[in-house]
Amino acid sequence: MTFYDRLNSVLERYLLPIAGVISNQRHLKAMRDGLIYASPFTILGGLSLILAFPPIGENVEATNVFLKFMVAWRDWASANMSAILLPYNLTMGFMALFVAVGVAYSLARHYKMDALSASTISAAVFLMVAAPLQDGKLAVNFMDAKGVFTAIIIGLLTVEVTRFLKSKNITIRMPEGVPPAVSSSFDALIPLGVNVILFYSISLIIQKICGMIIPQAILTTLAPAVKAVDSLPVIFIFSTLAQLFWFAGIHGAALVGAVLDPFKYANVAANAEAYLAGQPLPHIFTDTFWAYYIVLGGSGATLGLTLLYLRSKSKQLNGIGKVALLPAIFNINEPIIFGTPMVLNPIMFIPFVFVPGINSVVAYLVIKLGLVRASFASVPGTTPAPIGAFLATLDWKAVVLVFALLVLDTVLYYPFFKIYEKQLIKEESGKEDIEAELETN
Repeated sequence: MTFYDRLNSVLERYLLPIAGVISNQRHLKAMRDGLIYASPFTILGGLSLILAFPPIGENVEATNVFLKFMVAWRDWASANMSAILLPYNLTMGFMALFVAVGVAYSLARHYKMDALSASTISAAVFLMVAAPLQDGKLAVNFMDAKGVFTAIIIGLLTVEVTRFLKSKNITIRMPEGVPPAVSSSFDALIPLGVNVILFYSISLIIQKICGMIIPQAILTTLAPAVKAVDSLPVIFIFSTLAQLFWFAGIHGAALVGAVLDPFKYANVAANAEAYLAGQPLPHIFTDTFWAYYIVLGGSGATLGLTLLYLRSKSKQLNGIGKVALLPAIFNINEPIIFGTPMVLNPIMFIPFVFVPGINSVVAYLVIKLGLVRASFASVPGTTPAPIGAFLATLDWKAVVLVFALLVLDTVLYYPFFKIYEKQLIKEESGKEDIEAELETN
């Protein structure tokens, strides 16, 4: 049995069962989908933050056309700061509330429950436990990134409580003929009341015992996990694990994302708050760090490989390169993954699995050393990497880092590309000889 046969056996024996459990786990799917529902708000908030803080120093003067534009932008932003930041405050500032709604909505849809009712119950309970009254006003300290983990927990648990009550027929049923809107509102009354009483009681108990509200308690409990996920070893392990799943034919990004996405989105929101306050950015690992540095050009960091394909003497690889280039620029690389194919391809195993991990090490160290600013704004994942990295950091050196990683990835893929190209050229020339022989006969 060869090394790759043994590897495939291990993947089928250990990774596939884990992947099956994760991909079918309804709560993890609800977490992922809930964060996806909230992502447009974080992107809008990030764009608002970018507008408010143009990448130009206070003392720079307008000595050319470009600098005139930048200085005008800076002066306009300074004069209208409050108005520009309003979308940020109402999106990123209430990120956790949107997550609570999205998670509950997703899980309720899975159970074929009334998703709208479930999401409103989740929102009400979350506000009750995370935004207590202070001096007659709601305290919104935990409506932002600091409340995301609480929002996820509330979104999941309120739906489960509602589902339990409905399974026991503990609900108010209206007689036939009552309008559906009225009937559904009464149907939600008991689940709403039970959820409010249950979680508000838990909140009061925690405040009495611990002297803090639920979001503070959860943040304190999860602090070691948040710190660990933002560390280089964990980032490397998860980026490599995602590629192992891909190599086995499973959507690795989706599986790993189910675990990491809450941390990535919470981290970028925390960085945005720090940037707004003029403080050091606390986190390196964010959604944009993953998209524009770790998986440059898509899973496996294959943008460099796509460029190699364009120069290939193999008809197959050259054709794939032409088809895949435009999608790869926008971080979509299914043509490469399934056209090469990368799945269970022994020649491409080493670079496909480990190049993203190497990217994570290089990018992490560069940011840790202060050479490039960490990202503080969410940008759509299909934005070309140089543009996306710049917008997420407002640091021109992030663009340099992207191109440096592209060169590194191309160099790392090159020897394996040449081996695979040589193999395909032999196969293609053999087919041509057979076709020529058939034509002569």
